[in-house]
Amino acid sequence: MLKSQIPELVLFFDMEWVPDASGARRLYDLPPETPEIEAMQRLWQASNDFNADTNPRPFLKYMFSRVVSIAYLVRKPVFVDGEKTIEFSLHSLPKMPVEEMPEEAPLIDRFLYILGRRCPQLVGYNSAASDIQVLIQRGMINEVAAEKFCERPDKPWEGNDYFRRWDNEDHLDMIKLFAGSGGMTPRLDEFAKLCGFPGKIDVKGDQVTDLWLAGDITKIVEYNQIDVLNTYLLWLRLIYFCGKIAEEDYIAEQETFRFFLESEVQNGKAFISDFLAKWPE
Repeated sequence: MLKSQIPELVLFFDMEWVPDASGARRLYDLPPETPEIEAMQRLWQASNDFNADTNPRPFLKYMFSRVVSIAYLVRKPVFVDGEKTIEFSLHSLPKMPVEEMPEEAPLIDRFLYILGRRCPQLVGYNSAASDIQVLIQRGMINEVAAEKFCERPDKPWEGNDYFRRWDNEDHLDMIKLFAGSGGMTPRLDEFAKLCGFPGKIDVKGDQVTDLWLAGDITKIVEYNQIDVLNTYLLWLRLIYFCGKIAEEDYIAEQETFRFFLESEVQNGKAFISDFLAKWPE
């Protein structure tokens, strides 16, 4: 199912975006003072899937989607007193605590710089068809230069290739392993909960735009980070299923991760305590 062994550096990521009000003002020649919600409404109404009664906020093309949060978890093995263990670090763009509404271009620029410089295995859920496409299209719209991220090796063994279309484990989009037809593809929230993981806590994806309009970017970033935690736990279950990690190491890594999350709570991320409460030991 998976060809490669677990890489030394793995980065799990997820993103949140909202309709691009500034883009709508340009696209439809709206007055600069047009309220954000009215500009967003023009984008929704222009969608072929718009229906005032049944679908007033249809899913928009990625080029119309302003990135407001990128969350990522880094996993790497380290040696402590001669013993190998796994080290985690949880990050977000914008960084927490969030002090002001973020500009889009610096978020994309910084994240793609990190990927290009560190070259981790990239792991997401529905990330090939959505998150990466948003990063590319919105990066171009914002005049971001991402040369290192865009590099492709001449031969597969000469470096990471995030853009290989088939059988790509440099960018492992887990949903490709589970995708079905006729609505059979599992959602991250459902799959995580059935595996015994917390899933989403108190925010759903369709609430992000309203949180943005209310100026509650902190809640968006917290929600974004929760999705990353679920993505990691599902990946850990996947590599155990595939035989890439022994049972004792699988159990030990869950314990290490739980300890890491407890330390994150102590360091000020109180929202993670709700995640831990829904993850039985």
